[in-house]
Amino acid sequence: MWRTVGHERVQHFLQRAIAQDALGHAILFAGPAAVGKQTLALDLAAALLCNAQPNGPCRECVQCKGVARQQHPDLHLVELEEGRKSIRMEQVAALQQAVALRPYQAVQRVSVILDAHLLQPEASQRLLKTLEEPPAHNTLILTATSTHLMPQTLLSRCQVWRLTGLPRRLVQTELEERGVAREDAAFLAAASLGRMGWALAASMDPELREREESLVRALIQTLRADRASRMELIDHLLDDVSDVDRLFDLWSEWWRSFLLAQAGVPDGADNSRHGLGNDVELSISPQEAVSVIKRIDEAREWVRANVNARLALETLALHLPEAS
Repeated sequence: MWRTVGHERVQHFLQRAIAQDALGHAILFAGPAAVGKQTLALDLAAALLCNAQPNGPCRECVQCKGVARQQHPDLHLVELEEGRKSIRMEQVAALQQAVALRPYQAVQRVSVILDAHLLQPEASQRLLKTLEEPPAHNTLILTATSTHLMPQTLLSRCQVWRLTGLPRRLVQTELEERGVAREDAAFLAAASLGRMGWALAASMDPELREREESLVRALIQTLRADRASRMELIDHLLDDVSDVDRLFDLWSEWWRSFLLAQAGVPDGADNSRHGLGNDVELSISPQEAVSVIKRIDEAREWVRANVNARLALETLALHLPEAS
């Protein structure tokens, strides 16, 4: 049983490829942080090492339990070391030593490199040698937040699967099945932007949930305020916000949900109200709402281009519509 939630198309392909012994020697899962790349990578590792189920994992055999504990003798895991910003060449050298050995318990060896986009240039170059001449009975699985951050030489030797955000309904349902209250699950599903890993982590972190809700409340307060009061709200907001990009994410998602609700289109989660809260009356057209989303994206690009965040947010706030 695969533990990955969603990404069924990728899972089905991997299962068929394993059953037909047609899986490539190097697989790359690329997608946003916490979207499920690591879970899928370890699922694939367990499926390859499982000796009880043809396209596994069974989760019950010695092989599967070893992968779950990340202590399997034929599994080599490479990840960013605490306190470092990149994966060292020495870590890749250790991986190369491991793949040169014969499998100990399973029929092959599996190596997993998490956040491969953080490989040092020297480490990438060394890894390339392994990809060019892969040892027999070895599979290499990599994850990265974006293919654009990976050297083309590595990409060209991997089978690349891009993972995108999951539907809200799927995230909300999974949270509710894990015991999260319906209203909380609806909010977290919306705030997650389809990242199941983030939603699960946030469901166990009340402080994170409160910080996210405060960013949404700031938008609603701004909509309800007159233009003079909005500058003061932005001042308070910047005093409390450490991640302006995340604020733009949530504000943009709120307006997307507003658009869907205005059009009478279910947003994939709670049909009675969208998860981020929609208790604001706005008399604007869909075209005006789309224009607001574009302004949010524009403000985000300004900040990324090193424009002063206060100036970008104040300009944005002045162009937001006023609630009734």
